[in-house]
Amino acid sequence: MIADFAGPPPYSALRVDAVRDEHEAVKQRLQRLMATERALETLKAGQVEEQRRASEAIRLAEDKLTRTKGQEEVEKGRQTLEMATLRRQLAEANLANIGLGQERSALEMQGLKTFRTEIEHLLARVLPEQRLSKDELEQQQAMLRKELSRLNSEIDTLVAANTRRAAERERLRKVVARADGAAPQEARQLQLLDAKLETERIQLMTLTWLQILVQGSSDAWAQRYVGLQSEDAATRQAVITGLSQAWSELASRKQVFEELQQAARVEVRDQELRVDAGTSDAASAAQQAELLATMKERLLAYQRVERISSRLQQQIQRWLDDFGFQGKSASSEDWKLVALQLAQTMKGIWNFEMFAVEDSTLIDGKTVTVSYGVTIGKSIGALLLFLVGYWLFALLARRLQRLMVTRFKVNEQVAIVVRRWAMIALGLVLLVFILNLARIPLTAFAFMGGALAIGIGFGTQTIIKNVISGIIILFERKIRVGDIIALGGMTGRVVAVDLRASTVRGFDGVEAVVPNSSFLENQVVNWTYSDTRRRREIRIGIAYGSPVREAAEIIAGCAEDHGQVLKKPPPEVYFEDFADSALLMVLVYWGELANDSRRIDSDLRFAIEKRLGAAGIAIPFPQRDIRFDASQPLAVRIAPAGKEVGSAA
Repeated sequence: MIADFAGPPPYSALRVDAVRDEHEAVKQRLQRLMATERALETLKAGQVEEQRRASEAIRLAEDKLTRTKGQEEVEKGRQTLEMATLRRQLAEANLANIGLGQERSALEMQGLKTFRTEIEHLLARVLPEQRLSKDELEQQQAMLRKELSRLNSEIDTLVAANTRRAAERERLRKVVARADGAAPQEARQLQLLDAKLETERIQLMTLTWLQILVQGSSDAWAQRYVGLQSEDAATRQAVITGLSQAWSELASRKQVFEELQQAARVEVRDQELRVDAGTSDAASAAQQAELLATMKERLLAYQRVERISSRLQQQIQRWLDDFGFQGKSASSEDWKLVALQLAQTMKGIWNFEMFAVEDSTLIDGKTVTVSYGVTIGKSIGALLLFLVGYWLFALLARRLQRLMVTRFKVNEQVAIVVRRWAMIALGLVLLVFILNLARIPLTAFAFMGGALAIGIGFGTQTIIKNVISGIIILFERKIRVGDIIALGGMTGRVVAVDLRASTVRGFDGVEAVVPNSSFLENQVVNWTYSDTRRRREIRIGIAYGSPVREAAEIIAGCAEDHGQVLKKPPPEVYFEDFADSALLMVLVYWGELANDSRRIDSDLRFAIEKRLGAAGIAIPFPQRDIRFDASQPLAVRIAPAGKEVGSAA
């Protein structure tokens, strides 16, 4: 075999196939030898155990024989000892035979492994250099045509026999019908004919399958010839595609062949059980035997198809390994083939149809249904177009927002809301346009309508409520950006009014996100809704006996001199009350809410304290006067030493 490839390449593809067949036979022989080796190991373990039991039986028999006294008992003990000795000798002989078998298997396996290694080295050298000549192709095609002709002859013969049996069955059926159960032999013959007709039908079907397989083998050989002769990567890729499709078809049919073959085996096994059970009637036994033979013919027909199909599938797999860039013998430098196969794979993924959608249209009073396939490529393309279109629309919307603010003097917050709503509307229009452009009907998403409706109804009801509240707030303008509001115990400035929620920054710098529905459902105090001026009050206490009018003028003068106290309305001072420790005066003034009211109050208190002190008017602190009633003498008692006054009293 190695001498056939001693010359320079290229080498005959048929000879390479012969080497491959030899390699496959060696592999199968090695697998059988390894299975035999495992079986011998199991037998060896059993014989070792048998030898151990026999040795133990010998020891027991010898010990019993030494203690036996009667002649009859001694003779019986000797027979037992001889039987145990024979058993041990038999186990030793079996162990020796098993050892010889293992040695033979080991030697044969060693030789086969060496031979397999040589074949593998040879295949690695000759596979890349194999060529299929025109004469060799014609030789294979002639053999396949001869096989087709033989199959046609078998079909013609089977059809003729089937026609005769069909006529015979019709005759027997009439006889059985006229006899009305009085012709048991004809009834059995009719049953046997039905079984044979069914077998012939199966044989005709399998012969038709064999014709298809032979024709497919012829096409595969032709594609192999093209692939081995051509150096064009595109041509080789077309060959790979064709062979891959043929292999896939064979793989899909293989399961059907196996199922039919398994069913036929079950029928044969059941019929064998019936034959083994036997009958008292010789004619019935002969009929059952003929039925068994007929069922075995069915099984042979299925096995024939399965054997040829497996052989063809194995050949195509070999050729694919030769051509494919993942194959065992493909050239590593054939980068064009690699690129084409990658492109073919990517194209298959791109055109993979995820699902199909039927779209119905009414044309001239008739409903026309068109089926559209939604592929991965369409989906990715539609997504990319949507992203690009949305990005362009976002640029235009920001430009529109700037124009609304700068040229048309629209409030910036309103412009932001208009831009967002415009983006939502444009996004929906863009989505519908791209789906129509990609020929993806909107009905593709109809199956999600019910689930989405339920999910939106329960999951987004709060969001929708807040969005609608935001729209109402934006159009009513009861709350605007920059307003100072009080809501839920928090007071701060509104910094953003969005569709779903608004942002309020408190005077302590903490920002709170408030849902828009809270502004409509709760009471909101807007300090800057219609007027930014707010009235402030400062309370001052002066000592009893101080000049009240002069103190009022001093306090009012301090407010008038402050620059952030409004002149209109002017500040006023009121004598509010006679308090416990002071005369209570109240300064009422107006100021802008935007100003820091705490700073103004502090400035005024500093000024009032200074001016009142300069005028000699005291600002008292809380105090109490204690008076003793001296109209009666006080009781004086002397307590004993070591006792408390309270206890003595």
